[in-house]
Amino acid sequence: MRFRRILKGIEAERRAVATGWRPYFGLEVADDSEAFTVLLNREGTRLIRSWRHTANCAQCGGHETAELSLEDIEAVLV
Repeated sequence: MRFRRILKGIEAERRAVATGWRPYFGLEVADDSEAFTVLLNREGTRLIRSWRHTANCAQCGGHETAELSLEDIEAVLV
């Protein structure tokens, strides 16, 4: 029950900047879309809303998120 954000548009020494691992308290997934909400506190007053990218993604124009290996992710985060 931890999450980490890779911040868009921010690079340090040619690597993406990411937050540390943080706890979350719930995950709500929409039944009718690819949207989801991460509850960041027990009260549900702090949250992140996003969506899972698919081949026909209305949010990004149809560009799927690429699959990354654990080694690729570790290389960016170290």
